[in-house]
Amino acid sequence: MPTKATSVWLPRVLFESLLIILSILAALGLDEWRENRKDAENIEKALTNFLSEIQQNKAAIDDASPFNRGLRDVISKRQEVSAISSATLLIDMIESYNSVVLRSTAWETALATGSLGKLDYNLVSALSLTYSLQNRYQELSRTGMAELTSPQNLSADKLNFAVYNSIRYLDEITQMETELSIVYSEAVTVVQTAIMGDDEDIPMLPTAQSQDARVN
Repeated sequence: MPTKATSVWLPRVLFESLLIILSILAALGLDEWRENRKDAENIEKALTNFLSEIQQNKAAIDDASPFNRGLRDVISKRQEVSAISSATLLIDMIESYNSVVLRSTAWETALATGSLGKLDYNLVSALSLTYSLQNRYQELSRTGMAELTSPQNLSADKLNFAVYNSIRYLDEITQMETELSIVYSEAVTVVQTAIMGDDEDIPMLPTAQSQDARVN
């Protein structure tokens, strides 16, 4: 049987132990709440950054694309009547191509901060497709123009072939601009849906192959 001393201190020890456990649980719960709140703020900021950046990129593409399509048509028509008589003229025409500088800061920041891992899978897939296509476009823009204006490809005996390659390049790059504009529009819808909190209703963007089919 418990002694009188035991009956006095045991309830007190149990009570104090319970208080300690409750304090620890409360602290853990508070930390978790703070962490969840911080994650929510980071996600909200990331989504806002994505929306702004994608809208800016779409505006830049939509602004440049009509001129670039017109340039392709002009060179094509001049080729038909053999009106491109020198490499200098061809270079002047090619270099008037309106190159677009596209931003990817929001994507890079989300990767660096870990925010991307906390976003909905469908949203991340849509963003990944968007920025992958954007990277392809920028790489094609950079390497294609460098190749077209390379002196070794613009000699007099290669002029007709250079004109043909220029038209083919401009056709490819303008088709990709059209595709990018479509993907940007759909990405904006996806991000806006996520901002409104309807994660379950976030649609998947079409694959690159289906986008190509739509453009063509």
